[in-house]
Amino acid sequence: MNNDKCLNELIKGVNVGILAIEHVEDKIEDYELKNIVLSQKQSYKDLKSKIINHYSCDHEEGTQELMMEMMIELKTLMKDDKKIARMLIEGSNQAIMSMTHLLNEEEHVEETLKNFAKEFEYISKKYIEYLKTFI
Repeated sequence: MNNDKCLNELIKGVNVGILAIEHVEDKIEDYELKNIVLSQKQSYKDLKSKIINHYSCDHEEGTQELMMEMMIELKTLMKDDKKIARMLIEGSNQAIMSMTHLLNEEEHVEETLKNFAKEFEYISKKYIEYLKTFI
């Protein structure tokens, strides 16, 4: 049960990160920022593939992600790289906090799953640092 809950949350976090980037990447005007964001998306996709392959599962976006899509579209109607960078930083911070909280609350989570969660946190933190230069 603990592993399933953590796995679902991890996949959800990765999916949301990918989805958020897909909804803003065409609105980014700064070439360097766009490359950073696309690299972050690829890192999330690579992690998702490793997780799905390891656990022989498939997780897709659901209704919560649809709500997030609408929010992103509303927040990015106008092209504003600073606003986009800030929104991606806030989303990454929220994902890190949620995953950390979940891992602290859940007992007996498989070590491999913990390592995937730590990799997700590492990727998110790394790109937050890159994105800070654009706000």
